[in-house]
Amino acid sequence: MKAIRKVLLITPPAITFKSLRDINPVPPLGLAYIAAVLERRGLEVEIFDSLIEDTERVEDVGPGIIRIGASFSAIKDKIEKFAPDMVGVSNLFSRQAVNAHEIYRIVKSVNPGIVVVAGGAHPTVMAETVMKDENVDFVVMGEGEDAIAGLVDHIEGRKESTLLDGIVFRKNGETRVVPKKSFIEDLDSIPFPARHLLKMERYFGLKQSHGERQSMRFSPIVTSRGCPMGCTFCTAHHVWGRLFRARSPENVIKEMEELKSKYGVEELLIEDDNLTLDTKRAEKIFDLMIERKLGLKWDTPNGVAAFTLTNDLVKKMKDAGCYKMNIAVESGNKDILKNVIKKPLDLEKVRSLVDYARSIGLRVGIFLIIGMPGETLKNMWESYRFADKIGAHDAFVSIATPYPGSELYKLCMDKGYIKEGFSLNNLYITSASISTDAWSGEDVRNLFKKGYYYLQFHKLKKRPLLLMKLALKNLFSDPAGFFNKARSLCQNMKN
Repeated sequence: MKAIRKVLLITPPAITFKSLRDINPVPPLGLAYIAAVLERRGLEVEIFDSLIEDTERVEDVGPGIIRIGASFSAIKDKIEKFAPDMVGVSNLFSRQAVNAHEIYRIVKSVNPGIVVVAGGAHPTVMAETVMKDENVDFVVMGEGEDAIAGLVDHIEGRKESTLLDGIVFRKNGETRVVPKKSFIEDLDSIPFPARHLLKMERYFGLKQSHGERQSMRFSPIVTSRGCPMGCTFCTAHHVWGRLFRARSPENVIKEMEELKSKYGVEELLIEDDNLTLDTKRAEKIFDLMIERKLGLKWDTPNGVAAFTLTNDLVKKMKDAGCYKMNIAVESGNKDILKNVIKKPLDLEKVRSLVDYARSIGLRVGIFLIIGMPGETLKNMWESYRFADKIGAHDAFVSIATPYPGSELYKLCMDKGYIKEGFSLNNLYITSASISTDAWSGEDVRNLFKKGYYYLQFHKLKKRPLLLMKLALKNLFSDPAGFFNKARSLCQNMKN
């Protein structure tokens, strides 16, 4: 039995490619929700987001690889200064697991008596692997608010381990898993994220934060949880479950009003996986945003499901302040959608929605995935051609990534599509980690590169004035670079 009075929650620094620098800090709502629940229980809580504590710090960690964010020595200093009884570390992505494990080690080096808790998507799907690290005391699997509260009760001796939910621990030297059995039904019962523990002003004004922002002062917000869909590449159901659960429109609006009045927020990133799944609820939210004259700009960086949308709903989104709608399309081939990705989607409806959205001045992006086992290289090109034909403003293309916990990962392991030498460090959206009998990872990587040039060329071809403006700007600022880029573009289009 141990008393828990002070809790430190940490977002680790992140690894990326030096050429990409694609780390986009946003306020970590997951930790802020956990913090709010713990504060409500009377605990002293602090949040240390390594990505915002030192956004300019870059450390070379390998050929072409860098680590961005606060140093491990700075994290150690924070732990020593705050002297917590418990440290929770958020590990959202498997590729970043190495950073989380270094923090677990640091915590125990400061004080072996500190309780170390691992949470996030990676520990959720690989809990027993994470628990092989002797520096980790517990793993919280999936949705964490009720689970962490129950864990504190257990540590303080008020709750038996058999009554825990979604917790992994050790007993007599063996790892014990208490499966996740329940998810929070009444999301309105959860307090708003403890943004007062975040250094909100440091996030404001960042050029890239889950996409390009239109306003300096922005914040993410989540209005629902759970996804009933069965997309084979996705692992979100392990964290949030398959049952769709939603906050009431009134509760959502109250948080929006707080963001505007307390933090001066002008733009929202609505991060739901299924914002419009319950169309009546979505309409009510948009109606209230209009009636209350919130004047907030917003977009949907996680995407919206096309099958839930109508022209009337899209128009209401626009009237409520939405300036960009991202649609999760995944493939431009209907058979791949149905039989490989297992996503119910009518591509003709997508085309119609894009046409309408453009007609009312709403910017549209689409998400696509190439390199799924079962696809041919021809099928992959169909996705690029589809993106071009429907006239989406932006097409965000990813190479299929076999994240642990996904149906895709199991298929690749069973079929031997993941080659020897594969590691969690290969899990990023352009890694091309999969090779099948029909194509290699290198084939997909080359197609990905050519597809990028294809879309850029056709986008500029449709906007000749912009093409001429960009060409003249590059020609005068960097003549040699201009001709090299032009030569590369022509070569890739030719090939």
